[in-house]
Amino acid sequence: MLAALSEGDADAFARLLHPEVEIHTARGVRRGREQATRWARMRFEHLERRYEIEELREAGDTVVALARVQYVWREDQKIGGQWLLGIVLELNHGKLLRWRVYEDPIDALEELEE
Repeated sequence: MLAALSEGDADAFARLLHPEVEIHTARGVRRGREQATRWARMRFEHLERRYEIEELREAGDTVVALARVQYVWREDQKIGGQWLLGIVLELNHGKLLRWRVYEDPIDALEELEE
């Protein structure tokens, strides 16, 4: 999922979505495949968004990715900004049901303990 987003392949990302998917970000919630795919297609004028996975942890159908999100300048491929996030991925039969982003990776890891 993160690889598809990093490569800008919204169609590959869409194939991994559960019909009732929810994408939770700091800017709100997108519900359903159509809204989630539209979110995946969002582009910045001069930047690409990439995810570099540092660690994956799982418990049942929940996976936490500790990932460095990078915003890379298209022109020269230099990293314009990056930071570590926790991304909680809840799956249903191998499809993404819920995506939640946490600015503090520790908060994301706590989801595995619930």
